[in-house]
Amino acid sequence: MKLIFRPIRKPAEEFAEVTKEPISRGMETYLEMHSFGFPDRPTPANLPVSVRLAATAKVLHERIGILSDILRRLENIGWDVHTEGDVVVVQNQLSLEDGWDVLRKEGISDHVMGLAERGSDKLAAKGPAGGGERPEQGLS
Repeated sequence: MKLIFRPIRKPAEEFAEVTKEPISRGMETYLEMHSFGFPDRPTPANLPVSVRLAATAKVLHERIGILSDILRRLENIGWDVHTEGDVVVVQNQLSLEDGWDVLRKEGISDHVMGLAERGSDKLAAKGPAGGGERPEQGLS
């Protein structure tokens, strides 16, 4: 099994991500709070650089915190975790099905699905709601 994570994307992608629709209520509140001192009350479309940077830092902090916890758990159970350029690669000798069983038992499969990049071994979605239980190797 192989999983690929990109902890930090290109700056332009990170800046764009904080105002990507739909914006969560939490992020809307964060942007409003940090835009309070500006006379024209900026919207997500015209945020000052300082506010966009603060929001990007918040998102990065949360994502990297979750990812570091996931990687620590995988390292602790003996999975190979290493960097290749700007990505983190996690590998083991388990089959796809057995690997995902371990991730479920560790309670991190949902987090892994949300953070794993294209090229990772993922479970195939089943039906319109996804969440199929029959794993197949595929790309996101």
